[in-house]
Amino acid sequence: MAFVGLALLLLLIGKLRKEKRSFNTDRLVGVSAIIISLCTLVIFVYQTNIIRKQSRLSVKPRISFTSSQNQKDSLIHFRHLMSNKGLGPAIIDSMALIYKGEYYELDMGEILEEQLPKIKNYGRLLQSTSYVKGTTLRPGEQSTYYPFAAFPSTIEELADYLEVDEEQDDPFDFMVIYTSIYEEKYWQLNTLEGPEPVLLENYKRK
Repeated sequence: MAFVGLALLLLLIGKLRKEKRSFNTDRLVGVSAIIISLCTLVIFVYQTNIIRKQSRLSVKPRISFTSSQNQKDSLIHFRHLMSNKGLGPAIIDSMALIYKGEYYELDMGEILEEQLPKIKNYGRLLQSTSYVKGTTLRPGEQSTYYPFAAFPSTIEELADYLEVDEEQDDPFDFMVIYTSIYEEKYWQLNTLEGPEPVLLENYKRK
């Protein structure tokens, strides 16, 4: 920036000489003031952009999915958890369950009743979870969206019914689209495609 200012100063001096005008101290001070003002403006804009980027990063959410299994009260409890491990709130735009390649709007009670009606013979859904557009997940918050309690004596039969094995111990995948409080960028996490969120380019809310 200093080089640009010097070049402008030399250009002005040359122009004034060609016009055979007397170059006095007042004129030099005026030109210098203009150049300093321009430099200050450029620096201000640059710093503003840096601050803006930092503020966006300071509230960036990061959704992850995990599952757990434990035995309690003579039942085996399965849980799927959605966690926000980012720095800012995650605003859910949409969420779906994926079963056998098909996407279903997340409503566990309805999905199990329609797609897996006999699952009630092997245990029970402890809570029917659904999400609405705009649901917010705070930083560090976890949400349980598939708590299922199975009878230990029917575990093998349940696995056969769900068509899972040791390599694939979960018949479901999940997809979520979310944004930050600024709602400028949207990310998608699809466990069928991988564990990392993907930035969605040119995403338009429905």
